Formats: sequence, C-alpha cells, structure tokens
Amino acid sequence: MIFRKVRLRIALIVIGVFLVFGCARESVIAKVNGEAITKKDLKALLAHAGIKDEAKIKQDGAHNAMRQELINQLINEKLLLQAAKKENIKVDKKEVMRRYNDMSKAFPKEEDFLKKLKERGISRDVILKSIEKDLIVGKFKDSLSMNIPVSDREIKDYYDKNLKTFTTAKQFRLSVIKTDNIDEVRRIKKELEKGASFEETADKYPAGHTGPGAGETGLVTLDTFPSAMAKEIEKIKAGSFGGPIRGREGYYIIKVQEKIEQKVKPFDEVRDNINHILIQQKREDRFQSWFQDARKKAKIEMV
Repeated sequence: MIFRKVRLRIALIVIGVFLVFGCARESVIAKVNGEAITKKDLKALLAHAGIKDEAKIKQDGAHNAMRQELINQLINEKLLLQAAKKENIKVDKKEVMRRYNDMSKAFPKEEDFLKKLKERGISRDVILKSIEKDLIVGKFKDSLSMNIPVSDREIKDYYDKNLKTFTTAKQFRLSVIKTDNIDEVRRIKKELEKGASFEETADKYPAGHTGPGAGETGLVTLDTFPSAMAKEIEKIKAGSFGGPIRGREGYYIIKVQEKIEQKVKPFDEVRDNINHILIQQKREDRFQSWFQDARKKAKIEMV
C-alpha cells in the first residue's frame, strides 16, 4: 500500500514536471486580452515569409525592428480573430479547401505544392489553418463595411475632381521604317516620295513592333518613344509620313496611319467604376477607425 502511494506521488510529480516544461517549450512573446502569442506563432509567420531560421535575419541591426513588426502583425491578427469570434464568424471546411485547391493549382501536382511548402518549413495543416484565419478575418472586415452609402453628389464630385483619371491619352497607329544607315534612309525616303508603298517598304525594314504587319505598331501613345522622337511624330499629320528621325537605335521614317485625339470619358460611362472606388475608400476608412479603437481598448502585453 505504501509503495502504491509512493508510486502515485512520483507519477504526479512526473506529470507536473512534464506540464511545466511542456508549456515552457511554447514560450510566450505577447498577450492580447489574455490570449498568448507564442514563439511558435512567430516561427510560422517567418516560414510564410520564406525564412526558416530566425537567426538569418539578424543582419545590419534590423533584426529587432523586423521581429517587432512581425509580432505586431500577430497582435493585429489576434485582435481581428477575437473580434470575429465575438461575432460568431466561422468558415466552412469546403471554403478552406477551395482556397487551398486554388493555391495548389499553381503547381503541376499537389505533391509539388506540398514539397514547396515543406522547403519553407510549412506543413499542410499549417497552411490550412492560415487559410482559415484569412477567410475569417476577410469575413469580419466585410461585416464591418456592409451597407455603405454613396450619394450621387459624391460620385459626381469625384468625377469632376479627377477628370485627368478619366481622360484617355492621344493614340497613334504608326507604320515604321528603321535602318541604321543615314544614306540608306535617305534613299528609302526618295523612293517613298516617288510613290513606293510605305507599308510594303516598312515590312522590309521593320522596327521590331508587334502590330498587324512587321513595321506596324498598333495603337500606341507617344510616351513609348524617346521625347525627341515623340515631338517629331506629333508634327506628322494623319495619313502622312515624316523623317528621317534619329532614334536610339538608328534612323526612322514614320507614317501616321491614324491619330485618335485624347478625350474625357463620359460621366455615365465611369459612374459604376467611381461608385466602386468610393465604396472601397469608405470600407478602408471604416475598418481603420474600428481598428484604431480596438487597439486602444485592447490589453496588449509584451512578454
């Protein structure tokens, strides 16, 4: 009987020691409203960033700043997950697997995807948990930004203040003849002035463009050319050619096949797009307002 009691006490001591040292292995680096963030969480975040060993980032005195930034990310995530839990926001396993399958499709086989994860020190379970967290956080953010009103006045004001955004640049459809010999380009120009087909000649001396023909550009804007060339092209009337124009790689004769003047897109054409932009801006403003308030109210302890 005495031996049984002694064995029981020893067993309890062993269990106690195991629990103490088992918890110690999961060293806590921060707490958010009483919930722990462990070094294991930090290692997982480093693994997502492609860093297996924390020691590898101990360079140029930037280690502490980078480490603190990563811990801060974990604190923010914890705050969001806690808030989502209060709202009873969950995700279905099917949603998680859909996202996982979308990620693995970037590889020929799932095994290749898992191999790549393993190289970065990430297991399948870890990536599934990470996807689940992302989906929960995304749903919570969406819940904060439901029913955001945007008035007609706001849409019109945005349009009026951002007309440049809705102005299409002047476009040109060109045929281009290129040669690196000044005497040759002069001879070609004389042949063109006598009536030679510009398009056929351009195909013989192409400038490497990717339009319908070897010497054609398709619709382009002048910012694709060096400024000196752009100025010369601007002077050429539609249907006419000009040159020789000296460029970086030789001499050019250019025909302007078509010139489309810049224009402002009508309000009705961009109205829906502006509405979407304003909703996104308001979503972000609302989230930032909630987040700043949540950070102030939270009990955050750095351990």
